[in-house]
Amino acid sequence: MFVADNRLATAKKYFFNELASLFSPSECKQMWQVLLEKRFDWSPVEQMLQLEARVSESDLLYFRSAVKRMQANEPFQYVVGDTLFAGLQIKTDQRALIPRPETEELVALISNLGLAFESILDLCTGSGCIALALKMQFPNAKVRGLDLSADAIALAQENALLNGLNLEFEVADVLQWKADQTFDLIVSNPPYIPNQEKTQMQANVLDFEPHMALFVPDNDPLLFYRQISLIAHEALNSEAYLALEIHEKFALETKALLAAIGFKNVTIHRDLQGKERMILAQKA
Repeated sequence: MFVADNRLATAKKYFFNELASLFSPSECKQMWQVLLEKRFDWSPVEQMLQLEARVSESDLLYFRSAVKRMQANEPFQYVVGDTLFAGLQIKTDQRALIPRPETEELVALISNLGLAFESILDLCTGSGCIALALKMQFPNAKVRGLDLSADAIALAQENALLNGLNLEFEVADVLQWKADQTFDLIVSNPPYIPNQEKTQMQANVLDFEPHMALFVPDNDPLLFYRQISLIAHEALNSEAYLALEIHEKFALETKALLAAIGFKNVTIHRDLQGKERMILAQKA
């Protein structure tokens, strides 16, 4: 046995000790609470009351498996299998990127426009988190999500079912796709990290998350933005919005690209960390 006994307190000590070199105490505490909630459906108060409880061998193996996977740099969201995004439960695995807090900020930016969108297109939808969050925000809107990865689209469909939301997901190459209708809003969080930045990235991202959803050629970092802006210029209704998550290093270049194509009111927005990570633009 990898622990001295089957008390929950002993399992907790094992969990914290094994991960101490990788995570801060506060991170370990948060992850431990999530694991207990997933395994036993205990609230934080119930968790405190159960410290002297005894758990099964199967439960102990569950905790050990989580530890081993995180020691191998697997993201915690993949270990537990889901994450919260804009109030929704989003299933997470290696088929798509893990939803990020700054992407939630993009959804909030759109919601704060105070408009009633009737038709929404999410390009490079991945797990479907943006499309699903916008469907929740605008329940009367018809929402479509496109992605090149059939695996990602399957995950997005599972997330729609999980959250009881009705929207359309389809496999499509954004770099080749031609719009067959018009939209009130087009949104995208496309690949935007130059290949040369791989060396700066953490192993839990580089070793597990899908590279096709992350990286672009070093000599063409705006590859997806150029194509998405062309799609939007053709497919957006008059005065409709384009909303993008962007690379902070290319904010001004992306803004200039949109302005050159003919968008108006092109504005860069900072995330809660003060980084230029979002752009809103309107079709003239």
